Amino acid sequence: MKKSLVMASLLALGTSAMAIDVQPFVGVNSGASWTKVKENGKISGPIVNYSGGSSDTESSFTFGLKGGIILDNSHRLGINYNPSFDSYATVHNILASYDYLIPLNDSNRFYVGAHAGFSSFRGKDKLKDNYYGALGDINASGFAYGAQTGYIYDITKNIEFEFGLSYTKYNVDKTYSGSALGHNAELKLEMKDSISTLVGINYKF
Repeated sequence: MKKSLVMASLLALGTSAMAIDVQPFVGVNSGASWTKVKENGKISGPIVNYSGGSSDTESSFTFGLKGGIILDNSHRLGINYNPSFDSYATVHNILASYDYLIPLNDSNRFYVGAHAGFSSFRGKDKLKDNYYGALGDINASGFAYGAQTGYIYDITKNIEFEFGLSYTKYNVDKTYSGSALGHNAELKLEMKDSISTLVGINYKF
């Protein structure tokens, strides 16, 4: 009797696992991002003496590559690479994401979800020049997490259009110090958060 119950349970589990619909996908997208960066700096020397801070929101172009799986047409798991570019820096995001798909009809869906992963900030020469090159490379990295929502439309059985909006919080900050051209410089740079929009195309296998 016990053996029969065990066999029946294993059979039920196997049948349930086989019944899960798994659909791989890949996608590409582009859009815009607005990132809040807090800066506290100090320069002292024969030409410039300055101490102060600012909190600016930088707008940037962003694009993305992603891939993952869709389970039972309801749960989307993915890995996303989303770099963004502005005149002062390049930000690289590598994020794992989960989306819950909410069907409206056979071709239209909304989704809500969350993401988390790694983010890095790489300052360009324009940012370095603000401190007379005294700080060298201005790079920082850390943890990022947030939430997203959007809309998906099936163009064909395998190709879908996607529009999305996301909010990301960053734990990325670093303090730099150095000297050049007779000036001593110090900078504390902190990435706070960002809001991003995207439009893209996904292919489902």
